[in-house]
Order: sequence, then C-alpha cells, then structure tokens
Amino acid sequence: MIEYYLSIRQGVTKTVKKVISLLLAFAVIINIITVFSAGTLTVQAADYAATLKNKGFPESYIDDLVALHNKHPKWIFEPLKTNLNFQTAVNGERKNHSSQLIEKLSGTSSSMYCDCSSCKKNGKYVIQEASNWVSASEKAVKYYMDPRNFLNEKGIFQFESTEYDGTQTKAGVESILKGTWMYNNPISYYNTSGSYVTLKSKITYSDSIMSSASRSGMSAYYLASKIRQENGGATASATAVKGTVSPFQGIYNYYNIGAYTGAMDGLAWAAGFLKLNKNSTLYSSYDSSAKKTGGTKTSIKSGQYMTWRANCGNYFHVRLYNEGNGYTEGKSGYVLKSDVRTTYIGDTGSGWGRPWYSPHLSILYGAKYIAQDFKTQNTGYLQKFNVTPKANTLYTHEYMANVAAAAAESSTTYNAYKNANILDVTKTFYIPVYNNMPNDNTSDNSTTTNKNNTTTTNKNNTTSANNPSVGNVTGLKVKSADSKSITLSWNSVKGVTGYRVELYKNGKYSYYGKTSKTTYTVSGLASCKGYKIRVKAYKAVSGKNYFCKNWAEVSYATRATRVSKFRATGSNNSAIYLAWNKKSGATGYNVYMYDKSKKKYLLYKTVKGSNNTTLKVSGLKNNTKYQFKIYAYLTYNGKTYNGYCSNAISYSTKYNMVTINKVSSSKSKQITVKWNKPWYACSGYQVMWSTTRNFSSNYKSVYVSGQKNLSTTLKTAQSKKYYYVRVRAYKTVNSKKTYCSWSGVKKIRVK
Repeated sequence: MIEYYLSIRQGVTKTVKKVISLLLAFAVIINIITVFSAGTLTVQAADYAATLKNKGFPESYIDDLVALHNKHPKWIFEPLKTNLNFQTAVNGERKNHSSQLIEKLSGTSSSMYCDCSSCKKNGKYVIQEASNWVSASEKAVKYYMDPRNFLNEKGIFQFESTEYDGTQTKAGVESILKGTWMYNNPISYYNTSGSYVTLKSKITYSDSIMSSASRSGMSAYYLASKIRQENGGATASATAVKGTVSPFQGIYNYYNIGAYTGAMDGLAWAAGFLKLNKNSTLYSSYDSSAKKTGGTKTSIKSGQYMTWRANCGNYFHVRLYNEGNGYTEGKSGYVLKSDVRTTYIGDTGSGWGRPWYSPHLSILYGAKYIAQDFKTQNTGYLQKFNVTPKANTLYTHEYMANVAAAAAESSTTYNAYKNANILDVTKTFYIPVYNNMPNDNTSDNSTTTNKNNTTTTNKNNTTSANNPSVGNVTGLKVKSADSKSITLSWNSVKGVTGYRVELYKNGKYSYYGKTSKTTYTVSGLASCKGYKIRVKAYKAVSGKNYFCKNWAEVSYATRATRVSKFRATGSNNSAIYLAWNKKSGATGYNVYMYDKSKKKYLLYKTVKGSNNTTLKVSGLKNNTKYQFKIYAYLTYNGKTYNGYCSNAISYSTKYNMVTINKVSSSKSKQITVKWNKPWYACSGYQVMWSTTRNFSSNYKSVYVSGQKNLSTTLKTAQSKKYYYVRVRAYKTVNSKKTYCSWSGVKKIRVK
C-alpha cells in the first residue's frame, strides 16, 4: 500500500515537473514574443515617423500622427504645403472680421470674441448674424486654423478628402443622418403650391445623397455631414429646408449655398434670382388648355424680383417679392418668360439646376456646385480656411463664416463612422502645413538653424557663420513681366561676388541661376501663373561661397496671353451674346464695352472663374451696333494681374420682336397665322412652321412682304398633326435682309 502511494506520488511529482517545465518554457516564449513585439512596434513607429518627415510633416505633427497610424493603419496622411507663414494666413483670414464668426454661448471664454472697436461697441459685442453670432478673436482663429489642435480621432476628419469614394455605403450615410428627420425616411416636402408630397418611388434622403455623390464626384459621407451640420435637426424646421418660408415657399437649400448673411439669402440663391428685364404685366390667371392668360392685370416694373412656381407655356407662374430689411412677399400671377432674366436658372453653367423646388434637386445640384466651385478646396478645413496653393484667391471663397464649423462637422463624421463600424477603412487626409508655426522651429528647405545660431546652406554645401561682410539683399522688386518671364531688380550689396536666384516649384525652392548684376530675368515661365522667387547675395572666398543670412523674396504673376476666339454668338432686340475660349489658370475675365458718349471703353462685367466663357450683354438698344474687348486676369496673393487685351469685335442687336396674336386651323392641312404690327419700319416678315418644337428638322418658311401684311395661310404636308409656328420681321437694306429675333412659338393641331 505504501509502495502504491509512493509510486503515485512519484508520478505526480514527475507530472508537476513536466507542467512546470512547460510553463517556464511558455513564459520564456511569451517574454521573447513580448520583447520582440515591443521592439518591432518601436521600429515600426520610428519607420513611420521617418516616412512622415520625408513627406514634409514638421516635427510637431509627428507624434500625434504616429499614434493615429498605430490605431488606424489604413489611414493615409498627406501634407498640404500651403507655403504660407502661419501668422500671415491668420491675418489674411481676419482681414474682414465679419468673415470669421463664433457663437456667443455661456461657458465660452470672452477671449474667443473679437473686442476691437468695430466688433465691440459700448461694451457690447456686435451681433454679426442671427441673434448670437459675433466676430471671432485672433486667438480663436489661431486655435481653429492650427491643424495640430485636431490631430486626434475626432478632429482629423476635417482634413479628410471630400472626393468621391465608391466604397462608401448607404448604411454609412444613414448613420450620419441618425437623429434627424431624414434618418431612414423617404423624401417628403411642400411643393411651390403648398401641397405636401412624397416622391412616388419613395426615394430616401440617403438614396438622394448616394446618387448625388456618384454624379458629382463628392464624398457621400461629406455631403451627409455637411447637410446635417447646416440644417440637421429632429424635424425639418430650419429655414432652408422648411419649404413654407415666405416668399420662397417650395424652395430648398440643404447646403445653405449663397447664405451669406443668413438662410433667407440662401433661399433667394436657390430660387435663381428671377428678375424682370423690362416693364411687363402680371396676369392673375392662366388657361392651360387655351394657353392664354386672363384675369386681373398688374403692371410690374423692370427689376422686380420674383420666385418661380411653375412653367405655363410661354409664361412663368411666379410670386413677386421685394428685398429690403427682409424679403417681402407680393402678388402671385403669370408673366411672360421672355420678359424675365433667367441667367441663374436651368441646368446651365450659371444655373445649377435652379430653382431648387424639391429636396432632391437641392441635394443633387448643391453637390455638383460644391464639387465644381470648391474643387481645389477638397477638405472641410479648406472650405472654411482657403489656404490651398491651388486656389486662385486666398482667404476668400469660403463656404461658411463659422470659425468652428469644420471642427464640428469633423466630430459628426467621426461619430457616424464609429456607429457604422467603418472607422478603420482606408481614408486619405490632407493636412495643412504652414511655415513659422507657433512654438515650431520649422525652417525653409534651403537652411537650418542650429543651437549656435550658425546657418548651414543645403545648396552647394557652403556655410556661413552669419558673416557680417555678406550683407542681405534689399529692395527686391519686379521691374516688368510678360506672359513668359519676370524681370527682377534689387539694390547692390557691397563687396559680394554675385547673387543666387531660386524659383519655387514642385513644393520647394530650386536653383534657377546666378548673376553678378542687380537685375535678372527669370524666363521660360507659364503664362497667367503666380510665382515666388528669392535672391541671396554670396561672396566667394578660397573656393567657397559664403551667403548672407536672409533671403529676399518676391511673389508675382506672369500676364495672361490674349483670350482667343473672342466672338459674338448671336443677339436679340436688347442683348448680345459673347463667348470666348477658356484661359487656363485665369481667375476670371473683364469684358469692356465702348461708350460713344465718353469715347472710350468702359468695364461692363467681370466674369469670375476661368471656366465661365460666355456672357449675355443685356439692356441694349434695338438695332444698334456695339463694340467689345476682353482680357483675362489672375488674382495671386491678393493682387490682380491683368492679361493682354483682345482686339475689338463689333455686333448689332436685332429689331424688336414680333408677337403672334393667333394661330388657327379651319381647313385640312392649313394653318392661319396672325401677328401684331411692330412700331418700327420693316420690309416684311418670315413665317416658319415645323413638326419639331425647336425647328431642327421638318420645317418650312415663307416670306410675307410689306409691313402692313399681318397674316398668312400656311399649307402643311400632313393633317391631324401638331405643328409649331413662329414669326420674325426683317428689313431689306442694300438687297440684304436683316432679321429681328423670333417671336414665341405657338402650337396648333392641324385639321
């Protein structure tokens, strides 16, 4: 029995020893793995930090970005090199204090509110917008402009690319919309007649956002976050999405585009700024079957604003309104389309699908507008602080005045991504980098400063201990510039060998040339483009070049070459239509019209945007010749550079338009047309009829000679078919016919 227990005890002892040995071995392995993993992570972190530095991120960005990378290894961080001094950028953004606003709330330090004499009067902050928005202080602007304050999981999303991402999902959009009336809901809204409707296909708000994202090239998550930030809420109670706000009933603006001083301005923008071009008549009723107006007539004057309600043949159904301290609603009725300015409506370059009479139109065309108008400002941060080097104009063309808007939208996006469990998918972030940031010893790409305050110049590996015998260049300026070159001059520096010239390109300064003179021409440049150039003096001693301490730097732009193919594409009785070829890089174009009384060309219109290459010159006299010139201009670093002016072109307006009084068909294959007699002398009329509404095919025309002959009978090839008819007057001069514009088109079913 004792032997039995002893054998058991010995067996247990052996087993315990084996287990202990295994545990010890496992502990050693775990310790090795732990040590190796920690070392690997340290190496990986060091490698990634080096990668960030090589990309151009300053030291003060590195630790936070490495920490984010360790949490989310699929995230991609790219530096956006603004090439701006941080304080210069802050000053630029605060040039107009009303452009940087902050909400005045309890608990917010008063140091965040601007207290200059313009922004604080009689001890009270000046309200800039709504009831509690005031100008932000320099401290507040600095805080929100400094990217390093937001290099965390929530703040980083203001730097996320706004470009379209095909991996984004409807579920992700719904997550962003959660908590608002749009969440999992079909689009329902008030139309321009005041009726509450739901789209038949029951398209949801997330469907609309996803579709708009793919059609505009914008990020669906960005669009959803933008809508939520601007107009989100438990109910559709915000002014821009309500649909019942007078005088813009049935008009929507989900992104608050154009809301420069408030949401009402945004609704006026979304309505398309319909305005009378001339004195006209408002009719109280319209017979859709007879296509005729009737009822009470009200005279309305040129310049009268109105909101679109519906299209009714040749008429708009409109609601009149006036601007002043607010928007005052007037009568509703019907007015001739031809009497109304329609520049900002329709699916055109300036129309953007306006009027936006449904939420879907607002979401779709608003996305297209943001994509086009903010294509160089491809993050939420850049849409608030326009500091991108690709922008034509710095510190302006910004989406919102709220200084904290980008940061707030970032937090919304983060929460939505987290709730949808999509935080870790691949994302790209463009993070601005400035020169001379607060508490940051970032230096330029040519010199670094060490603790002993000596300067090492990377170019040519030459050194200088701030040699006092090498003076700094002063008086650097641009003597002249053309479309291909910029000529510089500066003051002579005593005792130097020469001067080194560098040109900024591809994100850094590069050697361009050197000279012993005090003038230099940098040539081979692109036209209509801004450049930065810098100059340093140097002294050659014993085969080494010793440079002065500081660079002298200048920013300037080359001139735009002449705008090509400047031409008139047509005219009517009161307007001439101009067009020209796009000038790449231009900020816009200045169009001049010759003033006969002053005997010189005067500026008629500044057309902003290089892609905008058409212009309607309106308000002209009937049957009159006009002359025009144009040049492109570039705005660079706050200064405007005018290009070379085009040659003059001439074009004439047409005679006043004829109006068709009646179109009828009393016999088979016949149409009788009657029109009014114009007040001016004409030689006769051209009458055209067609089976196509735009007269592109299957059309014929006849000439009716004599001003007093105001009717004719047309013969058609077919019966019981709809035909379209139009009339215009002409005048014969030297055997050549000159035509006025066409009348409106009338539709008739032939017997």
